[in-house]
Amino acid sequence: MRLPKFKERLQWLWPSLTPLTSEEQVEDDEWARRLASSVQASNWSKDCEVVLEESRRLFDAEVDRRKGADAKAGIYLAAITALIPVLVSLLPTLWSDKSSKWLGCLGLLIFAWAIAYLLRAGAWAFRTLQVAGFAQLSPGDLVRSWNKKSPKAALAKQLSSAVLYNYPLVNRKVTGIKMTHEYLLRAFLSFTILLVLQVMWPVGVWISDEIQKLMSPTPSSSLIMCFS
Repeated sequence: MRLPKFKERLQWLWPSLTPLTSEEQVEDDEWARRLASSVQASNWSKDCEVVLEESRRLFDAEVDRRKGADAKAGIYLAAITALIPVLVSLLPTLWSDKSSKWLGCLGLLIFAWAIAYLLRAGAWAFRTLQVAGFAQLSPGDLVRSWNKKSPKAALAKQLSSAVLYNYPLVNRKVTGIKMTHEYLLRAFLSFTILLVLQVMWPVGVWISDEIQKLMSPTPSSSLIMCFS
């Protein structure tokens, strides 16, 4: 029972994706093949206009998801690239002769951890922006669809097949954005903890000194009498 809890805590400290097992991957691939085959084998000639409209809506939704993921990844990557040099320039302020060595060591440790989160977030954002395949309909697909007995139904099948092909590709981009969010959140929390530590440490040291003064016994002054 302790091992799963340890993995959960480790997952919170450093998020990672859990890949599918070989059996789960086979089941997922088989489900995708069956769904693609059922799309091609279905008779969509009845109410083909409704089917075409829904297929176009699904296709446009995947296009919007892909554009949204790429736009967010570009913004995050640009922000992280501009932020890291600024943060690194503040590094000398964390260690000085005037401050406590314990405070300096702890601050450097939290700062390094936060920078690691930012770098990992940037890596996920860059991975999201990497060029990936995306199915689009070409003029040739339109020609082949209009050579069928029911052109609108054939076009709907082309769009649905493209949606099925794009699903896993767009999901990878969305997953990359979610992982970027996770690391950015932890970087923000780390810098917040560092800021609170910088503010509260001197206060804590002052309170500790005052308590020690109150708890320490007052030395008794010796009485000196002078006789003439």
